[in-house]
Amino acid sequence: MATLYLSARSIIADYYLVETFMTKTIYRRDFMKQLLGITAGIITAPYLMTSAKAAGTTSYNQLRNNIDHIVVIFQENRSFDHYFGTYRSPNGAKVLNLLNAQGEVDPRFTGLQKDISGTPYQTLPLPNDVPGFQNVTLMNEPFHLEPYIPSDSGVRWDPTHHFFRMRAEINNGKMDRFVALALGQKNVHLSRKDLETFSPDQLARSLSAPTGPVLGYYERANIPFYHQLADKHVLFDRFFQAMSGGSTGNALYLAAARSCINTKAPVDRRSPANPPFDAREHPFYDLPYNLEGVLINDLNPVQGPTVVRSDKSPADYPPPEEQTYANIGDRLQSAGLDWAWYNENWEMVKPWAMKSAFDCGDGSAVIDEIHESHYVPHHNPFQYYQRWYDYVRRGHMRSANDFVDDARSGKLPPVSFIKAAGPRSEHPGEDTPVAGMNWVESLLKAVSEGPAWGKTAIFITYDEGGGFWDSVSPPQLDAFGLGTRTPALLVSPFSRSGLVDHHLAHTGSILKLIETRFGLDPLTERDRHAYDMLAAFDFDQAPKALL
Repeated sequence: MATLYLSARSIIADYYLVETFMTKTIYRRDFMKQLLGITAGIITAPYLMTSAKAAGTTSYNQLRNNIDHIVVIFQENRSFDHYFGTYRSPNGAKVLNLLNAQGEVDPRFTGLQKDISGTPYQTLPLPNDVPGFQNVTLMNEPFHLEPYIPSDSGVRWDPTHHFFRMRAEINNGKMDRFVALALGQKNVHLSRKDLETFSPDQLARSLSAPTGPVLGYYERANIPFYHQLADKHVLFDRFFQAMSGGSTGNALYLAAARSCINTKAPVDRRSPANPPFDAREHPFYDLPYNLEGVLINDLNPVQGPTVVRSDKSPADYPPPEEQTYANIGDRLQSAGLDWAWYNENWEMVKPWAMKSAFDCGDGSAVIDEIHESHYVPHHNPFQYYQRWYDYVRRGHMRSANDFVDDARSGKLPPVSFIKAAGPRSEHPGEDTPVAGMNWVESLLKAVSEGPAWGKTAIFITYDEGGGFWDSVSPPQLDAFGLGTRTPALLVSPFSRSGLVDHHLAHTGSILKLIETRFGLDPLTERDRHAYDMLAAFDFDQAPKALL
């Protein structure tokens, strides 16, 4: 794996460039354009330099002496501006969001979104199946979503966010195709031949349905607890999803700083080599693998408890025997440290965890229809590994209910991951922001009321942006990401109160902090060079309460 370090390190140490056997080269000219803010909406170089100065202010020894538990709450499918686009820090800290110096949504975002031909929308296209948008006209600009889709209501509406579609939405940093490419056309399944031979307009019109609600944002009054946490603790305003696209790849990046592979994946399940990056040219391949067999879109694991789709065969799924590289659980286990993946409703589906048959019958790993809605297999990254059954036997897979009990009784392991599976994951189309926020609040209160609070750091973030627009162009570290910016918070007795952390970060940064605290080797170049988040802590301050 070759790593190229650019002279950009003299501007900010947070950026790096990686080229691997799985990636295409990101040329220095394009990289520097993104770095220096030439494309619309991207952060400017002086802002980057200011944020870089905070690095290195906390010693490793202080981290090791004061933090014994790291908790990661991994929610679903929300972009940063969707939740914090109008957030104002009570201490006056600058936030990279929609607001200008006057505290208003910046007019430079008006007219930004364009249709597939490159023509700006005058008014936003709105879905006709969402009651709140009936007989409504909205201008082409970010808008408050609460009057139309309340934060406590469920709507069967979920923006599309496949790997290449998200890249096309980002459109080389212009961030101007999120409306045009927001939804997939229903019941349209094109062959690879069609994808390779259709013109760009044919593809866009066949596979995309524009919709304006992806520009919507919620305000403090709609999700108050999250904004209160930002007031009291640390908000990261440059935290991006690790990989373009959906949940599976980003869950895998949280566990191992990389996606999984299938070198035997059928050719018709792989995207063509180097599909054009431009939104006007063939970006819509939603096949599960890239040409080298790296998983880039959602697929369930073959090991139970899992769910199968009628249009997939066993050969489609990533083979566990190929996932021999280490993940963070392996690193911790080798160091003699406990860890746990706490999954909501795990107790319901655990009987399928030790089964392996990919069909019907008593030995089947496939969840029955009664329990299928209670567990999302492709959200659990450890389920893709050959060592999965060992993880289950050793008790690393636990229920979210166990987390509450462990937190209150002082039995939290050194590293915990928590995943919602039902209506509390905040996933659009299924779950609501308020339900997820209330659940997260209950988890934090369990920790804060337990004996380990004074030695704990909790991260709350989201697997990916879910197709919602964001105003900041993600830097491209390699051929897989970064993707859309997502909300991210650090909650701890030692978090810097009211800090808005501007360092470039992603889930590799969380891994870097875990590795730094427990003396573990990095997993890939991603976490090796990631921001370690130490500047977000102040171990000289008196430990504080949750709120």
